Amino acid sequence: MLIFVLLSITVFFVVAYASLNKVSELKKRVGYSTALSASIVGISLLLWSQFRTPLPEPAPLSNVQDHQSVMLDLQNSLAESPNDAESWFKLGQLYMQSLEFDSAATCFNYSIRLSSMPYAGQYAALATALYYQSSQTITPDIQRYLDKALELDSDNDTALQLIASDYFLNAEYDEAIRVWTQILDSNRVGIDRAAIIEKINQAKGM
Repeated sequence: MLIFVLLSITVFFVVAYASLNKVSELKKRVGYSTALSASIVGISLLLWSQFRTPLPEPAPLSNVQDHQSVMLDLQNSLAESPNDAESWFKLGQLYMQSLEFDSAATCFNYSIRLSSMPYAGQYAALATALYYQSSQTITPDIQRYLDKALELDSDNDTALQLIASDYFLNAEYDEAIRVWTQILDSNRVGIDRAAIIEKINQAKGM
């Protein structure tokens, strides 16, 4: 929709300049070039924003105090029981909400190492933290953690969301649609189906 708006603005500028009979031919040409350049820049910025993978949402301002309180409680608990894998995982989730990806990755790594039977969600969470830490690039280590998560749970939505978003980021829209469709078909509880359908339609439009 925004692309059509930008194109409409371009047409408006071109027609406006063409209708000014008293303007010299040189000024007309400058006007055409200015309008076209503005539209190209605008469309480029729009497309760049579409390709970016959104960062995890930080904790709402109204919940910052509770967020910090829970984090402090977990840190105190881990000081007394440093081998509690689940507490390390929960602390990692809190660090993700604070966009502290280095600390989150450390916590998820401890959680995996301290678990007798690590589960898919732990590997997917570690992959996600490392992905943002690596400026949204799937490195060999990240791919290994994603593969492990999907080996344990082929429909793990955390891993699949990251994979789909990365496909979209790299303009591989058919692959992004395929993975988002897999998430929908899994019928997992807690999946935001409306948001995923919106992403699929966005990818189709691109």
